[in-house]
Amino acid sequence: MRIGIISDLHGYPYKFKKALMSLGDCHMILCAGDILYHGPRNPILDGYDPQGLAEAISKNETPMLIARGNCDAEVDLMVLKLPIYTPAVIYEIDGIRFMVMHGHDVNQEKLREIARIYKVDIMVTGHTHIRSYEVFSDTLFINPGSIGVPKGDGISSAAIYEKGIVKFINIENGEELKNF
Repeated sequence: MRIGIISDLHGYPYKFKKALMSLGDCHMILCAGDILYHGPRNPILDGYDPQGLAEAISKNETPMLIARGNCDAEVDLMVLKLPIYTPAVIYEIDGIRFMVMHGHDVNQEKLREIARIYKVDIMVTGHTHIRSYEVFSDTLFINPGSIGVPKGDGISSAAIYEKGIVKFINIENGEELKNF
């Protein structure tokens, strides 16, 4: 089982396609939201094309589950063929329970409580645009960073979960990121 993990696309179809290439053949892609709109705090970079991204997502053949982010407006839902109606998505495969949330409206303490209540093995969030990896109690908390508008080190990134291991990937060159 190979699970791709992405977040914070913010309207960049070229970067979405790069992420798909970097993730390789996945059984599922889990997305922590902020799909089309760039958001009021993010700059509009070259390649911003929300309509093109909506089309690229609709052509993607890998199943994709998306949690709604704070920049995912009602009008965005009208052009996306995949539903993103809920702020949290639970996905379970091979006895591993993932929960995906954008994370803009909960702090770390609340995320830990949610993970405990729902017996989550891997909690995926986005929003900060910065990669993170933390183990707390029985849960792995990860943020894949942003493929559209990365912050921190400025590297557009995604993550792969495979055989119990999470790897962060630079989507521009496909290399594994060791330090995040």
